[in-house]
Amino acid sequence: MKVGYMTNAFGPLVGAGGGVTSVKDIRYLTMCDDEDALKKITEIGFHSIEVLEGNLTGYSNDPKVLTDMLEKYHADMMSVCVGANFIYPDALEDELYHLEQVADMGQKVGLQYFVVCGGAIRGKGIQPGDVELLAKGLEELQKVTEKYGLVACFHPHLGSIAEKPEEIDALFAASDIAVCPDVAHLQAGGYDPIEFLDRYYDRIAFVHLKDWDGNSFVPMGTGKVDNAAVIEWLKRKGYEGDYLVECDGYPGDPVQACRTNYEYLEGKLI
Repeated sequence: MKVGYMTNAFGPLVGAGGGVTSVKDIRYLTMCDDEDALKKITEIGFHSIEVLEGNLTGYSNDPKVLTDMLEKYHADMMSVCVGANFIYPDALEDELYHLEQVADMGQKVGLQYFVVCGGAIRGKGIQPGDVELLAKGLEELQKVTEKYGLVACFHPHLGSIAEKPEEIDALFAASDIAVCPDVAHLQAGGYDPIEFLDRYYDRIAFVHLKDWDGNSFVPMGTGKVDNAAVIEWLKRKGYEGDYLVECDGYPGDPVQACRTNYEYLEGKLI
């Protein structure tokens, strides 16, 4: 079992500029110094990380820079988080082109989990057939990740067509993709995290731990999500998989947030 940390807490989340005009160049990107974030995370005690896709593919011209950085800090790349619309058939080919670039780079740096968020909400709202289009897109994604030996898993996310309980259930009825449950996103969307875990336990790839105070994501133990109860439930169930901690969008000091999260997990997972 590994317990990792997400570097997206160390800078603002943006979209890579090329994606404004070219679907193939859409990227999530954390505006941070990747090595500085890795150094701070490992000094606190986490030695596995997740990054956003833009922070990973930024090293595509020389992957050794990233692998050397990971080796320097005795760390490994647990996962990458990617995003795509999936519901626009004309754009899907270029979205899959982009996703394959991420998967190729992920394989080169020892990535394990390929976490995908997505399912765009149209200007006129979610339309009949959109869930099925998302499911078909995820099926194509799984073909890509299988080529590179990666575990594709879907992350139900606020601001997508898989945000509310009934939306999430509809997607997982239409798709067999594994799941990366993020307990804060689930609770914020109205899904009791333990109810979700119980319903989809056999499909869990790994788990995102995170807290939420009703307005923003916060360090564990300072919000409304009972992460301790989630961990205990998973232990009783016999879960031996990996965990990833996030605190993105937190307005406070990211180093202190990382330390608070580590201390929260002492005696529970660490």
